[in-house]
Amino acid sequence: MGTRFKGDTKDPAVNVTTWVLLVIIIFSVSARLGTKVRLFKRLSTDDLLIIASLIVGIGQNIAVSLAVGSGYGKHSKDVSSANMQQVMKDLFAVSLLYLLSLMFSKLSLVVFIRSLTPSAKDKWLARGVEAIVYVWAVVAIFGTAFQCSLPRAWDFQNGQCINLLTWRYFVAISNIVTDLLIVAQAMILISSVQTTLLRRLAFAGIFLPRLLVTIATVGELAFIKKGTESNDPTFQMCEITIFEVAIQCLSIVTACWGQLSPFLSWMRSNGLKLNGVEDPTSWSYKIRSQSQGRSKSRDRKIRSESHELPPLLIRRDQILVTQDWELDSQSSQAHIVTEFDTQS
Repeated sequence: MGTRFKGDTKDPAVNVTTWVLLVIIIFSVSARLGTKVRLFKRLSTDDLLIIASLIVGIGQNIAVSLAVGSGYGKHSKDVSSANMQQVMKDLFAVSLLYLLSLMFSKLSLVVFIRSLTPSAKDKWLARGVEAIVYVWAVVAIFGTAFQCSLPRAWDFQNGQCINLLTWRYFVAISNIVTDLLIVAQAMILISSVQTTLLRRLAFAGIFLPRLLVTIATVGELAFIKKGTESNDPTFQMCEITIFEVAIQCLSIVTACWGQLSPFLSWMRSNGLKLNGVEDPTSWSYKIRSQSQGRSKSRDRKIRSESHELPPLLIRRDQILVTQDWELDSQSSQAHIVTEFDTQS
């Protein structure tokens, strides 16, 4: 069957893991978006962020496959010098795309949690967590982009680089910290919900799976030293790549988990007012607000004109106007009934 499936190569494990997890990610995001469109007829800011995470994640998986195609997973002695250069370039792209994907999935979850509460205190807490995620992402992405001297920032084997072992530990540990902050944000929100302890525990169960991301990152820590300090990086770094693909998958899936149909319907009926599951800064919220504003403006105009007309004309004019645009404003119908009763 050839050397591809012998025990001295890890490229099948890397490739199979990468593409299987990508399929899981695509199904998770598709289920989430389908649920939101079916329940709310629109997408919100957190949905756009998870779409961005998925797109970047697909790019990451493609880069991993390109690295495998150049010899990643084989022993370094079996990889030509030209292929080794290409592997390092591909892994450099993988690292940057990995961090971008994590950033978008974290922000998606933070924005979703923020949309669940009308409390100003909780919203300020959410914005604080969001700011921390942004700072983490900027530091991690720029630090990784310039980990080695230009113009060969990708050359971790021969270039002049920072202490890569320390840097990779920092990125992994800070990733754990940001996810713990997101979970803490959700728990603080749940603790303020006026409901029974059993329901609070059920709410917590929606967000606690996020801890799986931190568990996977802790597992990655066990392989960072072995892969970073190895003289056989194309073989020994494969476990790190597998863990990173798994972390990316868990990050996206757990960001989608709470927005699947059963959980959204349950939350709406048991204490959390989702209000369309969107933040007032989202594009769909603004569009709907503008539409409602125009409707209210027309309503006010009709009320103003009605005071200047005789009673008989008021009723006739209001009825005609209502027939023209009553579908756009439910409040106008209530107004007409009130005016009619007053004039009777």
